[in-house]
Amino acid sequence: MKKILVYIFMAASFSLVYGFDEGFIWALKANFNGTATMPSISDSDLYKIGATFMKGGVGYTMDGEAELGYLFGSKKWFGLDDTSKFSGMSFYGSIGVGNGFAGQISGGTFEGVSATMFINVYYSPVISFGVGTKAYFLNSRLALGFHIGGKIIADLSPQYMAYSDSGILDPEPEVGEIIVTDFMISNMNPVMFSMKLLLEYNQPVNDRVEVILGAYTRFNIYTPKYVTMPSSLLDIMNQALEKDGRPAFSTETPLPSYYINSLDFGLTLGLAFKG
Repeated sequence: MKKILVYIFMAASFSLVYGFDEGFIWALKANFNGTATMPSISDSDLYKIGATFMKGGVGYTMDGEAELGYLFGSKKWFGLDDTSKFSGMSFYGSIGVGNGFAGQISGGTFEGVSATMFINVYYSPVISFGVGTKAYFLNSRLALGFHIGGKIIADLSPQYMAYSDSGILDPEPEVGEIIVTDFMISNMNPVMFSMKLLLEYNQPVNDRVEVILGAYTRFNIYTPKYVTMPSSLLDIMNQALEKDGRPAFSTETPLPSYYINSLDFGLTLGLAFKG
């Protein structure tokens, strides 16, 4: 037991002498992510779909990410001898792949009954990309970063779960796939813009490898221009619109004011390697 404690103490002591100071760094990360959608739509576009309000939902996603960047050390590039406070700054690019979520709650009156419809859509794959910068502190142990980029929804048959609080749908939730048509492939916007703030703690293993523990928040701006919808929900919607004397709605009806923005908040686990 004493030997084990000695080995642990020695490993912890040796790690203090390590820390990336300058050069190329590449990293592999796993991001575990909660996301809250925040839809926005004008009254005129709500009228087209027969709804009186629209709100968002909360879901879970995860993705893998690869980074490549260069760390400019504070000694050479900033003329500082003490790296215990400010250690340097890096610029990097990243690419990743994972899944996505969009939760939506819409309310309206169907056949004289007030009803709320809940629909959750799951996308996979979603490809992310971007560039960023990090400032390093405490002998490169702590990093504060900012990242801008985008995400591309590459799923042509996203899965959905839909249900209602008024019995318009079956009592059990409806689960299925939304088939993306040729029209939607040609006209629907698949790209969202994102901005991310991150905080990372880097624990050295040796002079070439570090373990990354991090937390981040990311805001995504997305205007699809059109809305995807299961055919069963579209049929119910058009039956209600017809009885109300409104024009029929289709997935080819443009919704120019429709935004389905989202706020992500998550944790990162990864490895960084000095080149």
